[in-house]
Amino acid sequence: MTSNQTRRILLLLIVALLQLSSTLKADELKEIVVLNSYHPGFKWTSDINSAIAAHFRYNQSTRLFSEFMDSKRFNSEPYFQTLFEQYKLKYEDHKIDGIICSDNRAFDFFIEHGKDIWGDIPAVFCGVNNIDKQLDLVDPEKHAIVYELIDVKGTIDLIEDLQPEIEEIVVISDETLSGNIFLNQFIDAFETEKRSYSYRIINNTNPGELKRTLEQIPSNNRAIYLLSLYTERNGIPNEMLLESHYFFEHVNIPIYSNWDFLMPNLIVGGRILKAEDQGKISAQLMEKLLFEKDNHLHNHPDNYTIIDHNVLEKFELETNGHEMDILFVNEQLNYIKAHKKELTIILSILIVFIFIILLLVSDIIKRKSVEISFIESEKRLELAIQGANEGLWDINLEKKSIFLNEQFAKLLGYQTPSEVQLTVDTWESFIYSQDIEQVKEAYNLHKAGRAEAFQCEARIITKSKSLTWVSIHGKITERIDNMPYRVTGIVIDINNQKAFESELQKAKEKAEESDRLKSSFLANMSHEIRTPMNAILGFTDLLLYGQLTPSEQHEYMNLIKRSGENLLTLINDIIDISKIESDELKITEDVININQLVREVYSVGLSLCATLNKEVEVQLNGGSDKELLIYTDPLRVYQILLNLVSNAIKFTDKGLVEINYSISNEELSLSVKDTGPGISEEHQKVIFERFRQIDESTIKKHGGTGLGLSITKSLVELMNGSITIHSQPNKGAMFCVKLPIKIHQHTTFS
Repeated sequence: MTSNQTRRILLLLIVALLQLSSTLKADELKEIVVLNSYHPGFKWTSDINSAIAAHFRYNQSTRLFSEFMDSKRFNSEPYFQTLFEQYKLKYEDHKIDGIICSDNRAFDFFIEHGKDIWGDIPAVFCGVNNIDKQLDLVDPEKHAIVYELIDVKGTIDLIEDLQPEIEEIVVISDETLSGNIFLNQFIDAFETEKRSYSYRIINNTNPGELKRTLEQIPSNNRAIYLLSLYTERNGIPNEMLLESHYFFEHVNIPIYSNWDFLMPNLIVGGRILKAEDQGKISAQLMEKLLFEKDNHLHNHPDNYTIIDHNVLEKFELETNGHEMDILFVNEQLNYIKAHKKELTIILSILIVFIFIILLLVSDIIKRKSVEISFIESEKRLELAIQGANEGLWDINLEKKSIFLNEQFAKLLGYQTPSEVQLTVDTWESFIYSQDIEQVKEAYNLHKAGRAEAFQCEARIITKSKSLTWVSIHGKITERIDNMPYRVTGIVIDINNQKAFESELQKAKEKAEESDRLKSSFLANMSHEIRTPMNAILGFTDLLLYGQLTPSEQHEYMNLIKRSGENLLTLINDIIDISKIESDELKITEDVININQLVREVYSVGLSLCATLNKEVEVQLNGGSDKELLIYTDPLRVYQILLNLVSNAIKFTDKGLVEINYSISNEELSLSVKDTGPGISEEHQKVIFERFRQIDESTIKKHGGTGLGLSITKSLVELMNGSITIHSQPNKGAMFCVKLPIKIHQHTTFS
């Protein structure tokens, strides 16, 4: 090998090692803390967190932790000192790679305590303003800033454009840190130009006085600029979104602001800053800081001119021809324009949903295949573990003596070989009568030299007179004058092998049945998908190219909507099945009025009967008009009951569907009884299996994929409940569900 070749090989090795090193480094798990100034549920904070989480959702090398300082309710130094001690203890032995601080209070806390808690780590400060005087505390190499700079001047200009006769702007703010900052920004922006109107400031955080003050303001040629509004009730601040609807309920003055969470249906609009942009840019910057990429210290998200078309029309305001620069919400489109947009959305959703369906079905098929392979592998492993159970035998044909080892005796249920009393003359009494000729034939083939060994399988009779399968392996080891003199061999317990063969046959039959069911399911699902799709595409063509009256257009759009809903129901069933199989479907508890929930399902049942034009009476028994509050998962209880009711209506052509419910000993009992064709005892065993319906005629007549009852049973079991069926052919059916619940403490039974 030449020196040039050696250098080339070394160079290639170095490049490969560098690539491997960078790959390993990229795959290291990075842990990021999102430190929020405010409390969970605060809309601005929630939108920032959602955008950050969305950015890192599919990044397997990054993990997020969220902390909420709740600084609007608790804003004292002792409280922040307690937070410092809590975080220091919590992260004392937990390495954090980066932190995103949301809003000014989190920025101040990190600057003061960050190094002591998390060390000198990269940080992104988002939703911050007025920190230019603190830039000496920011490290350009490790930090990045996402400013919360609202466009006050642009919003004032928008007010002037929409209300040329404006006489006064009423500015509403509060005494919070951000409220004071925004108020100063408004004053600076307003007073930099000479204006023909004035402004007044309302900085009152007493709820009663503030509401009275707002209701006394003259409405003519006025505008309200809402900067910040956090009032206290019972000592707890309420956020601006919740308070605004209360305070402005009877105020007939156009309102403007800079926050996206106040839209729609409250403010006219303004130069809007989006929390989503704050979170998205923060996540991108943190990713750059963690992986040593180029990074900008100062970052300023865009402001958007957004107007609520409904509120604009309410106050009879005009945009004066500047629509090209404005984003509208609640925009009223002309019929053709609305029609084209809806078609585009419907077709896009259909394509995505079909792709999702194909992926889910493929995943289900692969999973079933893996399950069958796993069963086979498990059985083989069991045989391998127990396969060493062998008994030894040695026969002297001249002396007619037989030697047996202890394991041979144990195979027959004896403690010692002497108890067996097996001889050359009595061996047939130990072999099951149907297998004796098979043993003789195997021995004679070996004796005649037509087989290298004496091998066969037979059932032997044990001490307890039961049968056990063994595999017999032997060989003639000595001959005299070409006649056998000695035969030696072993017997192996093959009961497990025989059981395995039986189970394998069952598994094969089950797999074949599963394949048939999946094929039927795929064919049925193809029909279920094509039917609404053909309706959507067909009526779409009519809408696009047909000369239709308004009533016909409305009817066809309704048909498109119903077809889309049918398709969505199918997709939801498949998604639920996928979540159940992957153990991702979670049960949550909430307080619900069970009377109201059952009545809603009852109303849906009535509507379904009318839609299907069925002569079926739906009755509701149980409950009362009073509130009956319980703790359970409202979505899943609604889904369980609706599945049973819709199933009963679908299979009942004429007669009665009866809904019953009651509560006893913290148990919710639901039952749905119908007068349909009923279900035989044989078919009751399979109706809860996935993809199963009683027969093919059921699919052709009533449609469906066979997933409804399977999903219902899975949901009931996830909620630790039970579901039973009582039915006879031609006598209807009744499904009964029992679910454990907790009764709300303020609920009383009368």
